[in-house]
Amino acid sequence: MNTIIRIFIISLLSTSVSFAQVIKGKITNQTGEPIQYSTVYIQELRQGTTANIKGDYELRLKPGTYTIMYQSLGFEPIIANLTVTDKTLIKNVILPVQYYSIPEVRITATGEDPAYIIMRKVIGMAPYYLNNISHYKAEVYLKGNLIINRIPKIIQKQMKIEARGKSGEVISSTTMKAGDVYMMESFNEMEFTAPDKYKQKVISFKSTFPDQGDNISPMDFIEASFYQPVIADIAVSPLSPQAFSYYKFKYLGATSQGNFTINKIQVIPKRKSQQVFEGTIYIIEDLWCLQSVDLTNENLAGKITVQQLYIPVQDDIWMSVSHKFQANISIMGFKADAGYGGSVKYLDVKPNLTLQKPKTISTNYTGKPAATPVLKDTAVTKNQTQINKILEKDELSNRDMVKLARLMEKESVKSSPDSSRKNLEIKDNTSRTVEKDAAKKDSAYWAAIRPVPLSDAEMRSIRVSDSIKAGSTLRESKSDTAKTSSKKEMSKFTKTIRDISLGKTWYDSTGLRFTYGGLVNLKYLTFNTVDGFTYGMDFRISKTWKNSNSFSVYPDIHWAFSREKLMWNVGSSFRFDRMKQRQIYMNAGVKSNDFLSEAGGINKLLNTATSLFFEKNYLKLYEIGYFALGYTSEILNGLKLTLNAGYEDRRILENTTDYSFINTSAEYSDNTPLNRYLEPGENPMHAIRDMKHADIMTTFTYTPFQKYRVRNGTKIPAGSDWPTFGISWTHSFDEFSELTSPWRQTDKFRFEVSKRSEIGAFSEFRWRLKAGGYLDNSHVTFYDFFHFNSQPIPVLLNEYPDAFMIPAYYSMSTPELFGEAHVKYTTPYLLLKLLPGLSNTLMRENLSFSSMASKHNAVYTELGYSISEFLFLGELGVYVGFDNLQYRSIGAKVVLKFD
Repeated sequence: MNTIIRIFIISLLSTSVSFAQVIKGKITNQTGEPIQYSTVYIQELRQGTTANIKGDYELRLKPGTYTIMYQSLGFEPIIANLTVTDKTLIKNVILPVQYYSIPEVRITATGEDPAYIIMRKVIGMAPYYLNNISHYKAEVYLKGNLIINRIPKIIQKQMKIEARGKSGEVISSTTMKAGDVYMMESFNEMEFTAPDKYKQKVISFKSTFPDQGDNISPMDFIEASFYQPVIADIAVSPLSPQAFSYYKFKYLGATSQGNFTINKIQVIPKRKSQQVFEGTIYIIEDLWCLQSVDLTNENLAGKITVQQLYIPVQDDIWMSVSHKFQANISIMGFKADAGYGGSVKYLDVKPNLTLQKPKTISTNYTGKPAATPVLKDTAVTKNQTQINKILEKDELSNRDMVKLARLMEKESVKSSPDSSRKNLEIKDNTSRTVEKDAAKKDSAYWAAIRPVPLSDAEMRSIRVSDSIKAGSTLRESKSDTAKTSSKKEMSKFTKTIRDISLGKTWYDSTGLRFTYGGLVNLKYLTFNTVDGFTYGMDFRISKTWKNSNSFSVYPDIHWAFSREKLMWNVGSSFRFDRMKQRQIYMNAGVKSNDFLSEAGGINKLLNTATSLFFEKNYLKLYEIGYFALGYTSEILNGLKLTLNAGYEDRRILENTTDYSFINTSAEYSDNTPLNRYLEPGENPMHAIRDMKHADIMTTFTYTPFQKYRVRNGTKIPAGSDWPTFGISWTHSFDEFSELTSPWRQTDKFRFEVSKRSEIGAFSEFRWRLKAGGYLDNSHVTFYDFFHFNSQPIPVLLNEYPDAFMIPAYYSMSTPELFGEAHVKYTTPYLLLKLLPGLSNTLMRENLSFSSMASKHNAVYTELGYSISEFLFLGELGVYVGFDNLQYRSIGAKVVLKFD
């Protein structure tokens, strides 16, 4: 909800200047009713502002003559030429209703709604309008308010507004209640440089919100535009290339404004969903760009309405000068109305001269041929020729639309600076600075620069806030001080008990940090038939230096009650040269280990539940005493090397307890994995035994053209358009005491390639291919088999991206040459989400394919269908398995995600 609100609030732009000369008045309709948040645009200054909820507006301008446009959605614009003198000018405006008619030329022979003819060109041109500005500088004003209609008592107790003294003590406080009004406003300087560099300077801000509101910044979401396919990962834009999959469009008519024809188009979701908009958009004929937007999104938090108005601020560069945002919030008994409005004054706007403008959109707002800018490269490219050819058509097909959008996207990418396209580093090009006295501006300052008059409720909110702040200068009485001291002592004792029980992190200014996991940590209280109940705790000590180098030690200890065995682990790592992601690490300890731990393993909490309640002990364990030392480093961008050497002392373990909460007719199984290679008659060298093992492993992973970010001197991978390739080689030494030459050597190879791609709005496609084998597997024990992630239990507590959902645990493990494949396609709408009752949820549907082939085993294939984000908790699915394409079994799955 916060993300949705911030997207539309923060794009609001404003004016700054404080002049003595004033134009003010009221904007109403023909019946005298005020038109809320009407747009007032001053053409000479490229400045837009809005009226308030009562339709009142106020402008402070230098003496002179100005062309002022009064406009609101659903009304005809009024243009007035006004002369500002040294006296206040009252200008009341009545906006007539805007009527739209359907011209005969729009009636198609095929019967297709004319809206689709228009939308195909608009969608195709969206990449152009998203990238046709190279730079702008503006003065920004933003004002928002929140009116609380209802607040549950349990929430009300947590929502206190406190005034504090200089030392931080609470002097006075009030409780947030129904009927309260809060407001915030800020005045900023904004600067944008293509492709994605934003600078914001907060000149002043004022807020009556409890947190002062100074942490709300528009920079995170100012890039949000309806020309983008998806609005900040929240909802699909009606101008998305996939829009026809989500929306129906209806032509409501056209009207003339100046020299342009404005088409009114209704946006209708194909199905009710929280990921779509509903409402009206207005399209400029021949330019195929937005003139205004009036759209609503309904989600779990309430109903959000967004209105934007675009005006040509320079030649035919249309930019938003007015944003209006209204939210009816209703969640968990809390009800409120939020509203934001603002204005912008563009100081400088520069077009993207390297992005060739199609010939069909060469008319400016005056209807005269626009001045042709001097382009850096005036040669008409092949793409531009195709673009013009498509736009010359009276009607576009869906294929034409997709092709036009793709061509415009290519031209937009080409128009980006070479450095931005060739440089793989993703820079944080958003900066925000706040002037020192930004929060100290007095009422006279705000009265002089505020372009949107305050409502009565907003003025009352400011008075209440100022009175609370004034109370912070009062001294506490001695009795109050005593009470506060008593409360502090009690809270200190309670806090100590809480820290001991639940854990705590201590840190200082030198970079030293100590974390204690706490005595009450359910993830360390488990049960299995080998160890019985186990309980433990963990610690972590770390030190980080100014150059981002860090050293960490993280020990943990556990006690196995039935086996009466202390299990422990000490891990440590030293990270340095963070641009190369270099690390030296060490691990040592003694523990009971799952044979499948390398492949994903069995969830210990889940095994605890199945054992204690159903006497199903899926987890099979062996004891391992180990020491490992490793080093990892990036050699080249995207190419990573990992070296690892380890020693293990492996011991067979047996069940030591048959305890359970509920005695059933079932009995616990032996602590031996069920696998064909462990059956009598198979190679005895594969059997589980007490043995010593040592290995050296070398792993290379490579992601071509890997993008990355740099934060605090640390390089962070950020994906690539290419797959990630991996290869590893392990040379092992294994002790077989029964042999004449007890030590045998083996070589294991593994290959892997994977990719995850976003292929549309909220849709993704991911795949992973694996293969591996031994040069000689005659002396490979079950410990070192290739193990696969099988999860047959109907209820899972973790998400396993590349798992087989039907085969039994341990059954797929093999020492043979193998090949494995996993493919998963995720989309918002596929089958069940098309039903009316489910379409308005945030759930997504998945199709999956998994397969594994190895020598002496049937080729196993698994097909699955699932719904993810189910009730925000997990995934429901059904899976069908096949052996050599012959039906094997079917199973349902519930995956609960608590991480």
